[in-house]
This record gives sequence, structure tokens and C-alpha cells, in this order.
Amino acid sequence: MTNPLLAACEDGYVPDSVQILSNPTVEDDISSVVPLLETIGEEYDADTTVDVHTVSEETAFTEIVDFFREGIEDAGANEQVAVDITPGRKYMSAIAFQAGVRYGADHVFYLLLDSSEFYGQLFPDIPRPAVDLIDFTEVV
Repeated sequence: MTNPLLAACEDGYVPDSVQILSNPTVEDDISSVVPLLETIGEEYDADTTVDVHTVSEETAFTEIVDFFREGIEDAGANEQVAVDITPGRKYMSAIAFQAGVRYGADHVFYLLLDSSEFYGQLFPDIPRPAVDLIDFTEVV
């Protein structure tokens, strides 16, 4: 979650708010990420708030769709909204992608690494030619 946010910030998209969708199987891991995401916002001169929303179970598909739809719709026309499909299970990424496109997110980001040798490394340590932030709103 940190690498896509860093890449988006480097690309000029610095959010005021980050909404994380969690599920009971990863909830413990999420708590360690929240301070990192807040720090990234601070480094880019934003007072970024991070909220975690947990679905009742990992396969609560309706809740997952509602999370993205409501988030995009609640932002309204005056705020830019980005959906990051990089982290999470494949079906969650597929749902996030579809919701981002269908409900009008301004950005639908995916952070592509060109080699598995960079998995687990932090964004600043990855050579720029080996990483690409794709905004699917620009390619579909």
C-alpha cells in the first residue's frame, strides 16, 4: 500500500484522505501500515487522514462493491478520487477496477514492477525504469 501511494504522490496526486478496505484475515497487518501512509502524506505537505474499513468477511462481495461505490459517490465532483488496485486479492482488485471505472473515479492506479526481484522493496529503492504507475483512466 505504501509503494503505490508514494508513486502517486511522485506523479502529483497527493490525497488528503486514504480509505483502506480491510478484511478479518489481514486486519492485524493493516494497523502497521496506517502510520506509514500518514507519514507519506506529511512528506508531501498534506494532512492525510487514513481510515480503515473492515468488511465482515473476505468474500463479502456486496460490501466490497459498496465500499468503492460509496467512496467515489461521497467525494462528489469537487474532490479528485483515486482507486488503487495494486494491493489485495485478485477479486478485490477486479472489483476495485470495475467500481473505479463504472462510478467515475478520476484515477484507477496500478503499480507495475517489471521484475519480481523488486517485490518487498520500498519505492525509493526501486530503480525508476523498473516501476510504472499506470492510470487506467488514461488507457481504457
